[in-house]
Amino acid sequence: MSSSEFAADVIVVGAGNAAACAALSAHDNGASVIMLEAAPRDQRGGNSTYTGGMLRFAYNDAEDLKRLVPEMAEQDLSNIEFDTYTESQFFDDMGRLTQYRCDPDLTEVMIKKSYETAQWMLTKGMRLELTLGSHAFKVGNKFKFWGGLPCQIWGGGPGLIEALHKTVDKVGIRVLYETPAVELLHDDSGVTGVRARHEGRTIELRAKAVVLACGGFE
Repeated sequence: MSSSEFAADVIVVGAGNAAACAALSAHDNGASVIMLEAAPRDQRGGNSTYTGGMLRFAYNDAEDLKRLVPEMAEQDLSNIEFDTYTESQFFDDMGRLTQYRCDPDLTEVMIKKSYETAQWMLTKGMRLELTLGSHAFKVGNKFKFWGGLPCQIWGGGPGLIEALHKTVDKVGIRVLYETPAVELLHDDSGVTGVRARHEGRTIELRAKAVVLACGGFE
């Protein structure tokens, strides 16, 4: 392969949820993208593949959930209490769980964009369902959700990775499997790409931007 085949506007290191979303977002904004995955194709996804598929986002009422789970319109919801998980509750949980060590600016972006992000992920093939079997318990005659997690991803972690990568393939984002990144390339202007191992040899991939999304278990 020529060196031009290893160049892109954005290189994303990893192939899990964060990596696939970063790659798809960059593509949405007109960038050419290459993803690097250390694992073979059938083992892609890292930590994301082994999650339960819970997705946390702020919502105000059942109508917000219906926009994310269209099947709710066909279900009998009379015995379910949806409650709320507002941005304020989300902020309180982040502060309590991190002992207020979370970065305030990044936390604000994450929380205020959480519902919008869930909507965007639906356009990339993800499906959601209610967590009645795992995050709801019965109080009197009604099921009540707990933990601010009324929805989960259809198929769990494996379903999420399958859905996102189906879209990655559909839009033509190139994924180099069994290609671990070993070093960032940089000069006086900053990071200029990634050095990686591909098909038994070291290659250099040049890019305008590099996204590191390979830190699940690590």
